Amino acid sequence: MRVLRFFCSLLLIPVCVAITENFYREIIHIKSLSGPGLIFILGALAYSVLHLILFKLDFLYVLGHELMHALTTLFSGGRVLNVSVSATGGSVKTTTPNCLVILAPYIVPAYTVFIAIIYFILSFFIDVTRYSSLFIFLIGFTLMFHLAYTAQSIREKQSDLIKAGYLFSISFIYITNILIVFSIVSLLFRDASFFDFLSGSYERSKEFYYYFWKQLFL
Repeated sequence: MRVLRFFCSLLLIPVCVAITENFYREIIHIKSLSGPGLIFILGALAYSVLHLILFKLDFLYVLGHELMHALTTLFSGGRVLNVSVSATGGSVKTTTPNCLVILAPYIVPAYTVFIAIIYFILSFFIDVTRYSSLFIFLIGFTLMFHLAYTAQSIREKQSDLIKAGYLFSISFIYITNILIVFSIVSLLFRDASFFDFLSGSYERSKEFYYYFWKQLFL
């Protein structure tokens, strides 16, 4: 499995480069800053200021992190044996500690998904459009919360990432987070097309693979 993960890690590197290049290209083409887009950016900036200058939400991150391990375990058909959470760290004992369970908290922005679910449920009972600005602000806030702590975990080489294969983990986490970020951006900015982003990243990845193939075997 280690050899397979290492091989997959090498295959993901061109995708990381391609998706980064295409993300930058699509972002700089955004010209119109719509109201929802501005609110989203303000939410992201608000968390950045909180995290860098005021204080960090360590306990909330650990809680969301361990709950995501637990939920992924349940969805995988496993059982959660024990959950421990504190401001300094946490742990989850499960019957199925597979790669998906290990990496889920780094891939899925737990609080962003939670807020979206609450918003969706409330839409059946009240007129949620009155709170759309708050919803978009919280999406930006929680998404930046997720990205900041994910980056911190990668920098500190968390044991979860080492178990799943460090190079494979950071490549896979990077790609999925970029996809999540741009999917949200495409909903808020008229100039951003998620389909164009995907197709452009796919074509650029093919070019990289073909180039390496040609250099190695042709």
